[in-house]
Amino acid sequence: MEKILNQILDLPHMVNQKLPKNNFNAMVEGSEGSFGGWAGTFYKIGALVLLLGMLLTAITGGIDAINSADGIGKGTAVVCMLILIYAAFPIAQTVRSAGDSLAGSKSGIVDFFFRDLIVANIKLFGHAGALVALFGAFCATLGWLLMGTDPNISIAPEFFAGVAYSVSLPINAAAEFLSMIRLDFVGGVLKDFSAWDVTGSDASGYNIGGLVAVGWEYVQVAIVLAKLYVSLAIYNFLYGLLSSLSRWIKNPSLPIKTS
Repeated sequence: MEKILNQILDLPHMVNQKLPKNNFNAMVEGSEGSFGGWAGTFYKIGALVLLLGMLLTAITGGIDAINSADGIGKGTAVVCMLILIYAAFPIAQTVRSAGDSLAGSKSGIVDFFFRDLIVANIKLFGHAGALVALFGAFCATLGWLLMGTDPNISIAPEFFAGVAYSVSLPINAAAEFLSMIRLDFVGGVLKDFSAWDVTGSDASGYNIGGLVAVGWEYVQVAIVLAKLYVSLAIYNFLYGLLSSLSRWIKNPSLPIKTS
């Protein structure tokens, strides 16, 4: 009776072993060790989708600019459209590079999600934002040289509207924390740095003001990168602090030397 009962209980296991091409159990059981590879694949798909979206935006925006321009403005719009089409590829590569770094991660699941994934995304948004600012500066320079004004052709503005916020998120979080502990002055400095943007005015006219406006476009590239590195420094510091605190909670001890 006991043997029959064991055979009945083992029936699902026996049938599962005899199913052809059945490697689904091994696949899901090993999924925890391959989440880096899954993340890398997700980012590769995202890079392709982003590239197609940027190309579509650059082409449709360029066509609209060409149709609304006159004379040399049409030529300027064509060149700017080609610049933005070119820019779509290195910008999309930033997403692919983030995926490659995550795919090669050897961290455990906690460190992967709370360190590797967040740091990779901060770098992604920072690098993409810097490239967007740089190629935007190229178009602004070309428009000012040929027409005396900014052509105002942008690439995927809806997607990149949140890039600056994402890059500055650790800075804003640190500013709020400092305000909570009554370090309002330091928090205010961080908030001002997070909101720092020097591209408020468009280049118009062949004058010093127009030249300065074009120059600020390139300065903004350096500002985006500065925000990126400050954000990385703040997040890595906070993550290290919380990791040390977590280890201390697991094994609390006081730094008291006894003789």
